[in-house]
Amino acid sequence: MKPLTAGEQLTLKTLADTFYEVVPLELRTYCSLTSAISKAVLQHFEIQSRIVPCQLWCAAPAHNYVIGFIGNKKTERKWDGHAICMAGNWLVDTALHHLHTEFQIPVPPVAVLEAFAIPTQIIGRADLSNQHTIWWHKPPPGADTKLPKNPQSLISKYAVGLIDRLGSISSNTPSGAATADTDCA
Repeated sequence: MKPLTAGEQLTLKTLADTFYEVVPLELRTYCSLTSAISKAVLQHFEIQSRIVPCQLWCAAPAHNYVIGFIGNKKTERKWDGHAICMAGNWLVDTALHHLHTEFQIPVPPVAVLEAFAIPTQIIGRADLSNQHTIWWHKPPPGADTKLPKNPQSLISKYAVGLIDRLGSISSNTPSGAATADTDCA
């Protein structure tokens, strides 16, 4: 994984901070779709990215909670998986809300963090509180990791909105501050 520059990391963090200012909150549990939107935005800013199927784990003192690839039957409206957008050595998860809707665990709207640097089953981890830690794991062996199809029209619509939003933020910052090491103009 290619390390991101400071400017690219700033773009990821700004994307996380503004994501649900543009994307409707109703999409907070559509991990494949919101990851595709993130990927489209990052590629616009020439940050190579890809969508990665994974399991989302939340470890709490008395219980562990898992989202994705747990053996649920695939239905027309629900995929038995979880997906994130990987940009270089960083991950962007725009669908943490699953943990809130299914298990009432308070989560931020978006997570952006550096992934583990060594090859392992674990992609990354973050502390939500002193009681909850979230982990992103590679899917279990044999899992059907084929991503659901997403409407390109929605991906394009929200990606363009986010690109415009990020562009307006970078134009309102002191010269070079938001675009250091990137070609955001």
